[in-house]
Amino acid sequence: MANPSPALSLSSRDGLGTYLVALWRRRHFAWHMAMGGMRSRNSSTTLGLLWWMLDPLILGGVFLLVFGVILNTRRGDPNYIGFLLSGLFAFTYTRTTMMRGANAVSSNASLIATQRFPRMVLPLSAVIEGAVAFSVSLVPFFLIAGFSNGDWPGLHTLVLLPAIVFHTMFNLGLSLLVACLVIPFRDIGNVVGHIARIWMYLSPVIWPLDERLANAPQTLARMLEYNPMAGILGLYRTALLDRTSLPYHWWGSAAWALGLLVLGVIVFRRMEHKLPRYLT
Repeated sequence: MANPSPALSLSSRDGLGTYLVALWRRRHFAWHMAMGGMRSRNSSTTLGLLWWMLDPLILGGVFLLVFGVILNTRRGDPNYIGFLLSGLFAFTYTRTTMMRGANAVSSNASLIATQRFPRMVLPLSAVIEGAVAFSVSLVPFFLIAGFSNGDWPGLHTLVLLPAIVFHTMFNLGLSLLVACLVIPFRDIGNVVGHIARIWMYLSPVIWPLDERLANAPQTLARMLEYNPMAGILGLYRTALLDRTSLPYHWWGSAAWALGLLVLGVIVFRRMEHKLPRYLT
């Protein structure tokens, strides 16, 4: 894995603009970290990088068996396979970046101690890794959705670009905030996966949002309605399945993405100069 140059020295008094310029200059380092992480996770397996595609497919098959066949939640949806897989693959992107971003800083204490670079590179590399894996998973998705129900790419697929942009901005902001929580409180890293699982069941991954809102108590209905993943998943289903997008899919996704990213950058930047205290 390539090391960042030690020539860059960043002070906590440097402005945010200076910091972001330094972060941009380290984009290649973030990319190499992400690709190195993906290769190392599959280096000891026979199929190697093919697991990028197989992992989401196996997970999708398990969920389809449980919820689509055993529990019969498809309820007349002719393309429940596409509905389920689009939500599951997209949420897996959020879950993996959330979990890897949580430990991205604390697991690289030796690198932080010996090299000078914007520490935001570490959670950024986790998001890049998740984005690449998610993009690869779209290849089998299009094949499955196309052959199972004729949902092949078309003009509606252009919505995929803003959906991925909003989603990635949201994931980066989330990863930065979670990393800031885990740095001083390491135990939080052990429960992030459980929180993500609960969040998935509260998101319109398995069931349509309108169906959940109709049957949920008022308090839970509000939580479901303002769930940031609701709008993002709505955009993905417009892009991948040509389903109607609602206005809140757009403004909700944009607001959550921009708001969480700005908050994450500000909080992480303020926390960064305290890292030696927590990592030594």
